[in-house]
Amino acid sequence: MMTMRTGSDLIFNGELILSGNVVDDSHVGWMWEEDVFFAPSLVRQALAQMGEGLVTVRINSVGGHVNAGEQIRAMLAAHPGGCRIIVEGLAASAASLILMAGSERVMSAGSHIMIHDPSGVIWGNEDDARRAADQLALIANTYAAVYASASGKTPDEVRRLMKAETWFGPEAAIAEGFADTIDGTPPATAAPVPTELSGARQHYMAGCARLRERLAAPTPPARATRPAPLPAAAGGHPSMESTMPPIDPTPTAATTPVIETPATPVVPAPNPAPAQMQAAPADVLAQERARNRAIREMAAPFITSGRLMQADVDALIDSGVAATDAGTRLMATMAAHEGVSRTAPARSSMQRDEGETRVNGMIGALMGETEGPASQFRGMRLRHLAMELAGPGRGFNDTDAIRRGMRATTMMGGAYGVSDFAHITTEVMNRTLQQAYQRRAATWTLVTGAPLTATDFRELHSVRFGGDFSLKPVLENGEYQSAVLADEAEGLKVERRGRTIKLTFEAVVNDDMGAFQRIPTEFAMAARTMENSMVWSLIRTNAALKSDGKALFHVDHGNLAGTSAAITAAAVASARKAMWEQRAFGTADKDDFLQMEPDRLIVPPALELVALQFATLTTPATDGTTNPFKASLTPAVVPNLGAAAGGSDTAWYLISSDLPPIAHAYLEGYSAPTVQTIEGMNPDAVVMNARHIFGAAVVEHRGSFKNAGA
Repeated sequence: MMTMRTGSDLIFNGELILSGNVVDDSHVGWMWEEDVFFAPSLVRQALAQMGEGLVTVRINSVGGHVNAGEQIRAMLAAHPGGCRIIVEGLAASAASLILMAGSERVMSAGSHIMIHDPSGVIWGNEDDARRAADQLALIANTYAAVYASASGKTPDEVRRLMKAETWFGPEAAIAEGFADTIDGTPPATAAPVPTELSGARQHYMAGCARLRERLAAPTPPARATRPAPLPAAAGGHPSMESTMPPIDPTPTAATTPVIETPATPVVPAPNPAPAQMQAAPADVLAQERARNRAIREMAAPFITSGRLMQADVDALIDSGVAATDAGTRLMATMAAHEGVSRTAPARSSMQRDEGETRVNGMIGALMGETEGPASQFRGMRLRHLAMELAGPGRGFNDTDAIRRGMRATTMMGGAYGVSDFAHITTEVMNRTLQQAYQRRAATWTLVTGAPLTATDFRELHSVRFGGDFSLKPVLENGEYQSAVLADEAEGLKVERRGRTIKLTFEAVVNDDMGAFQRIPTEFAMAARTMENSMVWSLIRTNAALKSDGKALFHVDHGNLAGTSAAITAAAVASARKAMWEQRAFGTADKDDFLQMEPDRLIVPPALELVALQFATLTTPATDGTTNPFKASLTPAVVPNLGAAAGGSDTAWYLISSDLPPIAHAYLEGYSAPTVQTIEGMNPDAVVMNARHIFGAAVVEHRGSFKNAGA
């Protein structure tokens, strides 16, 4: 039977397990219950469940759909906490592309990587074939750039490796830049792996053949409910390997080639089908699948723990051993893998905690802290940090020691894809920026409400509801009259703005500690300036609402004075009258007033004196000169509204904090400016991006009023 899986099926012991074939989301419904596979939608669900911290990914895959592989690679590369990817067995074809997403790429002692050119099924005439070949070349060059970026090679060097279909053992993969370390202790001597005779290559080819036969075979009689696969050229389910179909002399409309990997010649399955399978195919096939499923379920915990490789299980299945005897064979295989004195790998959290404490101490010391972990590094400066990270035996050449320290990874182990120096200095910049940003008040909150949260950069809608909610007489038969609910949506988008910060080698040598205060403070000021400009420009320019296309302050909205007047008790009373008479949105009842009472008087700098005098409590000479609004309005001066900013020196505004006119939003997880390292292994500079993601839009006219002034 076919299966419906979720992202939870890819999570085991808090780790993401990518085992089996890389399948496109559109093909998931074709897979059988016993099939081992993963797809982009499942990986996305699993990552969402695992949170934003560092994720350990274990991969053992012959590859599969190349576009699905790139989609998964992009997801893992964009994961906030980074991914530590461990190859357990094989990362071939599209799976090797996924491996390139790792902030740390680890090989098990017996694992392999294979990279090669993508291939595809092509159907059409001569010109169609040429266009498809050009498309394949373009795709190959695109993925070569991904491999090149991860390995440090040039795209041309990678293309030569791809065309030759190159296999790497652990040491070769590290030497060529495709991996970082070997998990555990590698063998004392590593024998070369000839491409023609490699056991890993044979396993890869056999796995491709098995999947191709399973997906391309006609529907068995006992599985009549399963839809028959369509031809690949018509958009049906493609096979793992691509072969050129026979030429049909009948002219056929060309189709877009189905681009997949790998492009290895098809080989038959290692074991020929027994004779009885031909006699009763449905029954025998069901028994074979049950046997395969039982062996895989038995071996799954040991594959996850690293005591078995997927190749061992596949070889056992191919040998035809009965499920009842498989346990003994698996135990023997694990015993053969383990040495006489092998013990469980030591994973002491004490060293990790000690390293993190040391890092936090250095960060605190650079920020001027003297207590806790920072006490042992009290007085540390940039030069001291780099030289400390250079470690023992740094010699007497301070410049060389600083350069070594800027690229050292002894404490963090490169877990974040950056050096220890880059990680520490970026964190200091980040924390200092957060503090400076919080110290600077945001004046624009006078006209905004609670922030919205955007999950992406698409338009976010702020919806206002209303309707005729007045209580109506109950009819004689006891029937209640219905209230009609109405709504309008105003849209806003968050924008990403930022600058690049570079902490150069020269600045470290010169011990420029001022950079940690100067740069974050300046960017915090710039972030607040950006917010002020974005919000107050909406008021100053009288931006239009999306729902009705009319300006925020408009006669039709009942919030724009028909006669311009200075700030006086009479003018304020007229504005308050208009706000008192604002009705609920969508209402049909003439008595359904919102009763908006303003509590903020906002003016440009030119009206500061007038506004303060208006709001200052004094004893009037006569009752006729009394100003009853002094205690109810709080004046605020906003330079962004004045003539110097392109506004007016006479216009003034009343705002109700209960129904502010502007909505603002941050991207989820970015409610303040942040600093992120983008080049952290360069001994000449630490390059960071300081960015702020923020958006604002007019959404409500009933809680505000404008008078152009006189």
